[in-house]
Amino acid sequence: MRSGRHGAARPPIGVLIHKERMDFLLLGLIVAVAVGVMALSEWTTPAFWLAAVSVLAGPVLMVRRIGRLARDEILRDNERL
Repeated sequence: MRSGRHGAARPPIGVLIHKERMDFLLLGLIVAVAVGVMALSEWTTPAFWLAAVSVLAGPVLMVRRIGRLARDEILRDNERL
């Protein structure tokens, strides 16, 4: 029998984040700055709403990046077999 992953097993999220640490740090920084802008501005200003879009888009981009890294890792493992 072969060792390793079978089927569509995904690598742990921590491993994927560790591989692309800078991408996730930058996305987290964008979200943190956006939250700061939202805290310091009124809800009627355009800056508040642009920051709100960034706060919503940041986690979406992180999840998409994790999915892409997981698919790449699975494809890389399938090529080895």
